[in-house]
Amino acid sequence: MLVASCWGSAAVSASDDVLQRLAPDLLGSELTGVFEDAELTCRQDRADLSRCVATGSARWTLGGVSLNAVEAVFADHQLARVAVYFPEARFADVLPFLSACFGAGEDWSVTLRAGMAGQFSDQIRLWETDRFVLVAQQYDGKIDRSSVIYGTTRAMAPLVQRIKSSPRGGLRDL
Repeated sequence: MLVASCWGSAAVSASDDVLQRLAPDLLGSELTGVFEDAELTCRQDRADLSRCVATGSARWTLGGVSLNAVEAVFADHQLARVAVYFPEARFADVLPFLSACFGAGEDWSVTLRAGMAGQFSDQIRLWETDRFVLVAQQYDGKIDRSSVIYGTTRAMAPLVQRIKSSPRGGLRDL
């Protein structure tokens, strides 16, 4: 497993970590197989698409950082994408953990334009592998929310296209 080396580099209980319970290696796995290690509640969006969220009783983390939300998307009953959200204040703790697991990644940071002519840097890191794509974003649509989203190349294509539509260091609206 690709993330196995991560557990030795951080004070993390692998059984609580989203990269263990919903590991990138599980992408493409059948829905029933994923439920063996993850406590999720699902709803059918379309005949071919299910969205599952972590149940309230499950304690989910990423590199030791508590998560606000975990969502798994299944396309044709196979795990296609996982999105996790956590407080922006903890982004600086998550990024080194991801770098220890997957390497430095590609820096695709931009400058965000907010109301009242405010501007600030939005760190975005992108990992593209043969098996999956992973994106870590400091500000994901909100000033106080960060995210890590990973999935199959196909499932991640719209997000990667949106990120790459802004040049590195470019200006983008929040």
